Amino acid sequence: MSRPGPASRRAGPNLIRTDRAAFAEPAAFLADDDRRAGIGTYLADLTRPFGIEPHAELSGQSYGEMATALLAPIVAEAEPIDLLVLAFSVHDLWPGRATAAYLSRVCPGTPMSFALCDQGRAAAFTGLRVIRAYRPRRALLLVVEQAGIPYDSPAVPPAEHRGVAMLFGDADGSPVAGPHQYSDVSPAAVADRAAEGIAELSAGHDDVRVVLGDGLATAWPAHPGHTVVPAGQPATGAWWHMAEQLAEPADLVVVADYDPDLRDLCLTGITN
Repeated sequence: MSRPGPASRRAGPNLIRTDRAAFAEPAAFLADDDRRAGIGTYLADLTRPFGIEPHAELSGQSYGEMATALLAPIVAEAEPIDLLVLAFSVHDLWPGRATAAYLSRVCPGTPMSFALCDQGRAAAFTGLRVIRAYRPRRALLLVVEQAGIPYDSPAVPPAEHRGVAMLFGDADGSPVAGPHQYSDVSPAAVADRAAEGIAELSAGHDDVRVVLGDGLATAWPAHPGHTVVPAGQPATGAWWHMAEQLAEPADLVVVADYDPDLRDLCLTGITN
C-alpha cells in the first residue's frame, strides 16, 4: 500500500454499504468484577491530578465491543479490509486498550488501523480524508460514541451509545466527493461558507438531499430547509441520518457539520 499523497490529487472512495446500531446496555466487560475494579483504579489514577474521582458505579460502553458488533453485518470474510479507521470523541470505558489495533485483529484482512480523536465533529470527515489519501481496495470507517462519562465533567455526554459503520471500495459503490474541511471558520462566516460548499458539491446534480449536523444547523439557523439532525449525537448523528437519506431516491446526499468549539466546518457528498 502506497503512502498517502495530497488529497486534492486523489479520486474519492466509493461507499459500498453502511450499517448502524444503538447499544442500550453497558459494556459486557463491566460485568466482570475484577475487570471493573481494574478500570476503576485506572480511571482514578488518570483523574487524580485534576482533583476529581471516577463515579462509584461505572456505566458506559466499549468501542471495541460496539465496533465488533458492527463488523459482522457489513464485512464479509471474502472481502478482507485493507484499512480501518476508528473515529470518536468521548473516550470509552476501556481507555487502556489500543482499540484500533484490537479491531484490526478481529476484522477480516487484519487491516492497518488508525484511531482519530480530539477532533470533535470533524473526526469522521478526517477519517474519510485518510481513506482517500491511502486509496485502499477496501476500507472501513467506524464512527462511535458512548454516553457514559465516568467522572464529573462539564462536557455534555451523547444521549445514547451509537455506532455507524461505512464500507468503502475503490471500484463498486457510490462515489464520494470531498471531504472538504475548513478550519478556523468563525460563527459569522459559517452560513456563507457552508452554502458555497454545498453548492460546489451539488453542481451537476438535480436532486440533492442535505443532512446538517446539529452543530451546523445551530450556527446556520436560516439554512434553506435542509434535513437537520436532532441534538444529542455529535459524532454519529449526521452519519446516522445519512444512511436514512441514501435509502431514498436522490442524485446526491451531502453531509455537513460544524464544530463550534474547534471552528471546523466539514462537508462531503455521496452520489446515490
